[in-house]
Amino acid sequence: MRPVDRRTFLLATLAASGALGLSACGGGGRSSRSGPVGDPRPGGSLVVQMTSEISTSIHPLLQTDPAAMGVISGTVYSKLLEFRTGADVDTLEIVPDLAESWEISPDGLTYTFRLRDDVRWQNVPPVNGRPFTSDDVVATFEAVKRTPAQYAWMFEPVTSITAPDEHTAVFTLERPYAPLLEYLAYHFNMVVPREGIEGRYDLETQAIGTGPFLLDSHTPDVEWVLKRNPDYFVPGRPYLDEIRRPILSDTAAITAALRSGRLDAGVTSDVNVADEFRSRGGFTVTETPGAPISIYLNPRVKPLDDVRVRQAVMEAVDWVGMGENIRGHFNLTSLLRPDTSPAALTRDEVLRLRPFDPAHARALLAEAGLPNGFSTSLLVQRVDDEDVREAQWMQADLAEVGINAEIEIVDPATGIDRRRNHDFAITKALRGVHLPDQVWRDFEPDSIENYALVDDPELNRMVDESRATVDDAARNEIYRQMQVRMESQIRQAFYPIQKYDYAIANERVQDLWPSPIYQGRRLADVWLADSEA
Repeated sequence: MRPVDRRTFLLATLAASGALGLSACGGGGRSSRSGPVGDPRPGGSLVVQMTSEISTSIHPLLQTDPAAMGVISGTVYSKLLEFRTGADVDTLEIVPDLAESWEISPDGLTYTFRLRDDVRWQNVPPVNGRPFTSDDVVATFEAVKRTPAQYAWMFEPVTSITAPDEHTAVFTLERPYAPLLEYLAYHFNMVVPREGIEGRYDLETQAIGTGPFLLDSHTPDVEWVLKRNPDYFVPGRPYLDEIRRPILSDTAAITAALRSGRLDAGVTSDVNVADEFRSRGGFTVTETPGAPISIYLNPRVKPLDDVRVRQAVMEAVDWVGMGENIRGHFNLTSLLRPDTSPAALTRDEVLRLRPFDPAHARALLAEAGLPNGFSTSLLVQRVDDEDVREAQWMQADLAEVGINAEIEIVDPATGIDRRRNHDFAITKALRGVHLPDQVWRDFEPDSIENYALVDDPELNRMVDESRATVDDAARNEIYRQMQVRMESQIRQAFYPIQKYDYAIANERVQDLWPSPIYQGRRLADVWLADSEA
């Protein structure tokens, strides 16, 4: 089959499915919300889709399973700091949670946190509702630093955590470290009672926190249930009596449950499903920036060891066309997400660094001694149908310049394992990173997530420089230079577009504001318009 025919067939398939005719746009999320109905009122049970069962445990220090984060982070457990949510939020803004204020010494080596004095642990044995103190903060972050978890590196410059009094915690650093506050607000870094750290109960199966909800019950592969914490430290919160999290991943099942009212809120990346609920009435549909599409090229696999070949692969694909025709609403990106970092490159900057230029791609291949192209494989991690359609789009474009890519589709768990073992030539996935420094951590030589085996001394130097630069504007300029280097010199990993997700909620659900991270505290502000006052 001729390459042009494959592209024509793919476009016809997309047109038949209704995915054509959508415009690309950037910026923050868009919502069809009609506005709140009256004043917030307490009571009621909220049913919110959970996309997958927790694969490991709920131990807050030993796993990074997104499903677990969605259940316990910010809901059961609080953090020192938090990211603000609300109707007017379009970026990451750090606000207090357990810490009501903080100070940073002029040399950037001492962070002093003043803790709330009105917080109690949930009234569950063996903690039994005792007061939260700075000793719990010390126990938590000392455990984080000595636990072989994937995120202990976030606190590597911290040399000590001390408690000069019951409501003060002090972090001492060996060098200035600009990302510290962001990581303290990130969903991984929940504060745990000392009893849990000391093994007086099983953190893998029991969650006791200071958050707005208590973990009530779990039916494996069916549902998680949370109940209102009557002792939550924010007066009048939470409004809800209960949150039920049924596990639903099939689009048809989610759609049916929303239609019937068995599900109050769910999420999809299928624009057609979102459009259906927009048109039927009785629902709010909010578009929110989602995970970037990630592309990794393995430099150990010939001919991808040649930077000219890697450049040819990226210039051969019409990323804008792919975003317009498959995702509809998308951001054209480099490495950083525009919804979480002002240092993200603009659309025009990305197009200059990574143009769609098949003729130049063919010339690069000829220059690399491959005038007739080559054959390779494209490993695709499938989360939804759009993942496969994007791979087919890439396959058709690559074939136009003589690169014949055989698609191999795998499930997410297999995809992660294959990427970590560098068992691929080219691979495509979703990379759910949010914070700028977190993005660059992926490309450090010792990172388990360094799928493309990036090891560039100049990039490593810039990573260190960015972490020591406390001025936001100066640090953002370093981040911009790092993206340019990845796009123009290294060319082993790209996040070419950022998809959008569609949150669909029954209109009785009020103030369920979006967040780019697993921000469970926002559920304390949710109320139901039909609940009893």
